[in-house]
Amino acid sequence: MPLRIGITARLLHDPPPGLGLPQKRLQFLESSMAHWIMGHGAIALMVPFIDEAAPVSPRRVPLAAIVDLLDGLVLQGGADISPGTYGATAGHPDWAGDPIRDRYELALLRGFIEAGKPVLGICRGAQLINVYHGGTLVQDIPSMWPNATVHQDTEHYDRLLHEVAFEPGSLLDGLYGSQASRHITSIHHQCVDRLGDGLAIEARSPVDGVVEAIRRQGPGFVLGVQWHPEFHLTPSEQRQGLLDSGPMMQAFLDAARQRADRHRPPA
Repeated sequence: MPLRIGITARLLHDPPPGLGLPQKRLQFLESSMAHWIMGHGAIALMVPFIDEAAPVSPRRVPLAAIVDLLDGLVLQGGADISPGTYGATAGHPDWAGDPIRDRYELALLRGFIEAGKPVLGICRGAQLINVYHGGTLVQDIPSMWPNATVHQDTEHYDRLLHEVAFEPGSLLDGLYGSQASRHITSIHHQCVDRLGDGLAIEARSPVDGVVEAIRRQGPGFVLGVQWHPEFHLTPSEQRQGLLDSGPMMQAFLDAARQRADRHRPPA
């Protein structure tokens, strides 16, 4: 039976008029994420958000049933996390984030962690893992982190690259060892500020020290990376010398398989 991996939905609250869906919230999955998961033999399933105020809410499937159905969770990138989610105030209207998505994803994250099922957070997802564990975020690297390298460029988008340095003895250091190329995509203007309880830093940007990956310590697999490994797949992307996304996905799926095998009902 292939593993079933849930992916949190991106939310588009106000679709552009040209899409023909005015006043309808859209939920979507970036196709590279599905390709990354399904290219390793697992089934990718988007987990839709249901508004608590929606008329169907009283009959909706319990969160526990969704967690039971799936073998692991991937938290997609996307909109900023609302500063209110970690007890802060937005320093600029553009940094207000998406508190609706925060609540939806935090509930899913809690369910998977409590069930001991693996979680992989990408970009925003890594930041959410930090906030879940009581950490905070730098709301804007360019204006709040002195001498920072460029971590986001809207013109270059996923073609903006920089190096990453793994902490010695970390999970990522073990997965990648002496791999020559450690260049990654960089599409974020926020990052970890205060590290959450029980988390360890896995990687940093070697130029400015910005945290690029974190991991929950102890048993289980909860890893967050600030870059987008799902954009490291195509031949043109690989020719740029980007870090191979395969070992990370395989480690996540191996953890999911091990957990599923331990809890498989006896024949």
